[in-house]
Amino acid sequence: MDKDIISIIEKTIQYKFNNDALLAQAFDFEPGDGNDPRSNGILRIVGKRAINYALTVTLMNYYGTNENGSPYKTTIENTVIYDLLDNLTSQDLYRVSVNVLGLTEYVSSFEGGELVDIDRKLFEAIIGAVALDCNWNVSIISNVVSFMLDVEYWLNYGFGNIDSHPTILLFNYCVETGQAMPSYVYKRVKDKSGNIYIKCELTLNNLEFDGVGVNHSESRLLAAQAAYKYLTENNMTSQIVKDAGEYSETNAMDTLDNLTLKGYFSFADYHTTEKNGGFLSTCMIDEIDKKFKAFDKDKKIAKNKAAYRMLLYVLGKEVPSDEADNMED
Repeated sequence: MDKDIISIIEKTIQYKFNNDALLAQAFDFEPGDGNDPRSNGILRIVGKRAINYALTVTLMNYYGTNENGSPYKTTIENTVIYDLLDNLTSQDLYRVSVNVLGLTEYVSSFEGGELVDIDRKLFEAIIGAVALDCNWNVSIISNVVSFMLDVEYWLNYGFGNIDSHPTILLFNYCVETGQAMPSYVYKRVKDKSGNIYIKCELTLNNLEFDGVGVNHSESRLLAAQAAYKYLTENNMTSQIVKDAGEYSETNAMDTLDNLTLKGYFSFADYHTTEKNGGFLSTCMIDEIDKKFKAFDKDKKIAKNKAAYRMLLYVLGKEVPSDEADNMED
């Protein structure tokens, strides 16, 4: 697994591995035999046990009291503890947590079959890798599990509707409107009194939102709430996707012009020069601090290709790399 990808995953789950091979193994779904070191099967076995252990400890710390000389007690009924554990270890919660964090895109592909329950299995494998890497440090495992599942949220708001979680609402909104997924970056900040908090910086297309909380989960929650509220109140991103209609490299210039006529931005400007037996075209829009280049032997095709890359950007889609990016005007 590439070092850059490892770094992204570590930041995503908020855990730094000592042994990168364990993390790479967690994402390897190569079938092999039962003891094939390429397979994450053994990590899933470890992960299932580690998750249950970590969540039990978390709930006992949350609801339990253990005074010297007194029997162990909890502030809620034992049956409620069982129900909470059942809900927190549900496959649906594993599945949605892994998808919202964008982790499935780093799974190693393999020849020989369809991946079944990949998201649920990936969650278990990641926690198994963490458990082995930290030598079963329950505090570390609990922190990673609690962050990935956002345990505190579910304990506070219940499990009536999993899709009501702000990060899940935001994720589903992006899926429904066909735009790129949000990214989350965390930083430690201090207030005027010197108290340390976690700041989550959420980036969605060209928009940025912040959330500051006592931990990573709270800061992410607040940032996602702000982003989702803004999107639903302004309805900007979904509307521009609808107004763009069907688009491709062949009609990208016309599509940008149509969006301009609807009031989204000013008309695109194209700077085109002859280069290496063809044409290097750069698409620019006054309100957008980005320039996109494209190269082709046909001048019109070059301009449409550049416009298409700009179009992907304004619609919140991933813009693929292009050989023209490294070419000088």
